[in-house]
Amino acid sequence: MAINTSKICTFLTGGDVAPDRKSGRNLLGKTAPLFKKADYAFLNLEHNLATSGQLMKGKPTHHRGKPELIEGFLEAGFDALTIANNHMIDFGLESFFDTLALLKAKKIPFTGGGKNIQEAVEPVVLVRNGLKIGLLSYTTTLPQGSAAGPGEPGVNPMRVDTSYTPRRNPIEYPGSEMLVSTKTAPSDLARMKREIAALKKKTDVVLVCNHWGGSMSHVVQDYQGEIGRAAIDAGAAGIFGGHQHVLQGVEFYKGCPIVHCTGNLIFDIVEPFFTAATHQTFLFGGKLSKKGISDPYIIPCRCGIGNAPAILSPRTGDGKKIVRFLSELSKPFGTGLKVKGDKVVLTPGKG
Repeated sequence: MAINTSKICTFLTGGDVAPDRKSGRNLLGKTAPLFKKADYAFLNLEHNLATSGQLMKGKPTHHRGKPELIEGFLEAGFDALTIANNHMIDFGLESFFDTLALLKAKKIPFTGGGKNIQEAVEPVVLVRNGLKIGLLSYTTTLPQGSAAGPGEPGVNPMRVDTSYTPRRNPIEYPGSEMLVSTKTAPSDLARMKREIAALKKKTDVVLVCNHWGGSMSHVVQDYQGEIGRAAIDAGAAGIFGGHQHVLQGVEFYKGCPIVHCTGNLIFDIVEPFFTAATHQTFLFGGKLSKKGISDPYIIPCRCGIGNAPAILSPRTGDGKKIVRFLSELSKPFGTGLKVKGDKVVLTPGKG
């Protein structure tokens, strides 16, 4: 971890990480030195690292990895991990608690889950280069019984209401397509805003992660923008999303990034619904200061599936395809992408 005396520090994050292999050695591959070089690096740990517990009844999509895989996170020198997602309770509370104990034993700070809602909302606060950074984690993907509450273990919930309205008269046009509307639960949205505002008073910069969006969908749901803008209005410098397994666009609101989805960085479990699109991912970095995030950029990568993720050139092959596709996805938000060296610089749209 690089150290200097200025109150500006570099940061780097990436997609969801769900390893399930024999060893954690070289888990992150050539991306590990990039994370280690950054002054502040964080990721979403997508599942438990434990062998205990039993599979939760009625959970069709489930996975976890062995505790030994923590070695890979230590190699990369992550400053913090987020754990608010839909797989942390796949194998019950015993497996969940063993994962929390492992992270604590290895001195890896985490946020987004705990033995009750008070622990689940507890932020990670670290000082890097004289800059005090706060990190919060929420999830809108909530399997039954996974939400933390007063006296209830689980992950930090952000509930969303969904409604389906026929686009045409179903009497005249049976089976018509539906208009899907989503809206964040007002109480959870208000709670998030209070937590961000309170954390901003104690820190120089606040970052927020949210496990959200539609699985295997490149389309940004209405509630994602609602949450992202509310978080920024409350004082967050940037919002970082995941869960979808595929890329979604990057938008800027009041100059702050809302990264809707970076894809999967490591996902050793190949679900039957995965496609070639789940191989696409990118790292997102920039500089942090009291003013927020500056000089944002991405580095295109290929998802690690049983092996380490690969860094791709943004000028050729699959890396170039990722840049072009992300540019298309981000265009409706007015976000521009321009290749500079081995990175891709992002420019906010006007307004």
